[in-house]
Amino acid sequence: MRRVLPNVLLLLLLLFMLPIYLANQSPQVLGLSILLLAAAFFLAYSHQPRGLEILGGLTLILSFVGVGFWGQLVAGRNGSYCFVSLWILLLAGMLMLFYRRAVFVERGQILVLNQLPENRALVWTEGLHRPLRPFVERRMAALPSYELDLEAVPSKLNTKSLFNIDQIKVLVRYRVGQPREVVFCFPNREQAYEDLARERAMPDEQDTDEQVAFWTELIRRQMLMELEQTVRTVIANVGGPVDVAQERETHARLIKQRLQDSVARWGMEILDLRILEVMIDPERVRMINREKIIERERMDAQRRAEIRADEVRVIGQAQAEATAAMVAEMVRTLQRAGTVLTTEEIERIVITAMQRMSDQQQLSGFFRDVAQTAAQPATGATTQLNPNQPRP
Repeated sequence: MRRVLPNVLLLLLLLFMLPIYLANQSPQVLGLSILLLAAAFFLAYSHQPRGLEILGGLTLILSFVGVGFWGQLVAGRNGSYCFVSLWILLLAGMLMLFYRRAVFVERGQILVLNQLPENRALVWTEGLHRPLRPFVERRMAALPSYELDLEAVPSKLNTKSLFNIDQIKVLVRYRVGQPREVVFCFPNREQAYEDLARERAMPDEQDTDEQVAFWTELIRRQMLMELEQTVRTVIANVGGPVDVAQERETHARLIKQRLQDSVARWGMEILDLRILEVMIDPERVRMINREKIIERERMDAQRRAEIRADEVRVIGQAQAEATAAMVAEMVRTLQRAGTVLTTEEIERIVITAMQRMSDQQQLSGFFRDVAQTAAQPATGATTQLNPNQPRP
């Protein structure tokens, strides 16, 4: 189209300038016509940024003059007015037809076309575009240009330590980066298209909103597959579940980079990726930290044993002091009564006091055990006695 349009505009310009020269064959008109043609050739083939637009505007302005002179040559002055009026009506009708057949791409949408026979891809963004050329151009897809997000929860992920992670909640934001690659390089496009078409109705080719929704779902499913594969690949090289939970930002950046490399081949762009939650079974965490837990329990048991030993030592010391005080009091009492005590008698007094102290401790422990046993509910079967039944 870009190659044919300059030639068409130059031909129309020459057609509209011809009646002007025929009506007034003067050197001034001829020179002006040559200058206009030279300027038209420059605009048509110099590849200026707005060259074709300026050439089209110049051709449109000269068309009214040229049609007027054609009417004057054919039917006189009245023919000039008639031809100009008919030309204005023709242009208005062409403009209305163009507007009715024009393609309007809404905000947030991207339209991808296939142009034959070159088999080129055209990408139209939001706005009003020319009508599609029959048998030459066709719609391929309507894609979303806005940002998309996806929340995935891969489960049972292996790590390098062979301890699994139950689930990882990942949030990824993405958008269409290269519309041509999304349409023509989409992985397994035909199969994915057929699978989705069996689940939902086929989108109408003229309804852009339905096509956008259809392709959004296609992209979401493929992105979910790519994301899960990337997460599993990255987590498989991590030391253990605790490392993932403690350094989630580092692993999120690595997952984002690898996912971007994976989806760039079919035109997608990853904007952000975050690991929201790492869910690990508490028993699995205990198994991972088994050595630390065993060491902590050993230290706790050793500490309790030391405290118990201190208690026994303090109690023994108190009992020894109490026994010594009791023996000393008994000896002073006997001596005060005038009794002469031999060494064997003093030893017997000491042994007797120690035995009484030991018997008192055992008796206290016995009553304490009885009280604890009585406080516990009876669980054994009981036999109800009949008051009228004689006792054996």
